[in-house]
Amino acid sequence: MAITWDLETDASISLGELIVFLDAQGGRVLTDDLDSAAMMLRRLYNNRTFLSETLLQQLANPAAFKAMNPYTPQVFMLHRTEHYFIRAAVWTPPEGRTGEEIFFYEDPHDHNFELLTLGYEGPGYETVLYEYDHDQVVGDVGEIVDVRFLERTRLSRGRVMFYRDSKDIHVQFPSEDFSISINVVVPKMQMNRQYSFDMDLSPETTRAVIRENLMFHTPTVISRLAYAMGVPDVAAKLQDFVASTGDLNAQRIADEFIRELQVRPLDTA
Repeated sequence: MAITWDLETDASISLGELIVFLDAQGGRVLTDDLDSAAMMLRRLYNNRTFLSETLLQQLANPAAFKAMNPYTPQVFMLHRTEHYFIRAAVWTPPEGRTGEEIFFYEDPHDHNFELLTLGYEGPGYETVLYEYDHDQVVGDVGEIVDVRFLERTRLSRGRVMFYRDSKDIHVQFPSEDFSISINVVVPKMQMNRQYSFDMDLSPETTRAVIRENLMFHTPTVISRLAYAMGVPDVAAKLQDFVASTGDLNAQRIADEFIRELQVRPLDTA
């Protein structure tokens, strides 16, 4: 299940020291010795100035800051390497403003990457956690998925949590006040499909329904565009390409697109 640490320490480290620790793990970040990684984040929590100092350094070069942060205004990238990246995520109470959907509040979803997160500032978001067996899921929208309730908890100050990729489903509820989390994220070379779910958020819930696929397969997206522009034999070309990769997840995504398409002759004259 998702792992939670409530650690006590007076030691404090810099962001640079966390980076040295993670770099030493090479391609095994968040694979070996999670307890030590959690303690390093807890020590980073004791450094109450590193985040503002890092962001001010980035803002001194606006072009570099923009290049470093191409995502939503909720997320600030602090460091990126081949094997992992570190980011800060801002959580604010909803006020009915346009764009607040970026926070994914009250939207059950999984992640197709490993995530170690620290409650750094504010009361933190409350979350309800379930788990499921990704290998038993086809991935079709509307598919019923067996789930198991794990816990309801909060990413409070100093708490560290680890979300397992393609196993943990979590639902975030707005914090009562401005909050910040620090995340260490390990993306995968071959990412599983990522889903959002419709489900009753109670401990008794044992089933969820896939509402949306959150992971897109680039060749399929390109094929959709090519089909719309009248390119012939798009489905066959996509099938040939996906078959050559041996990627079963890509095959599922391509098959779903082709079923949607209900392949029909195109007028290319």
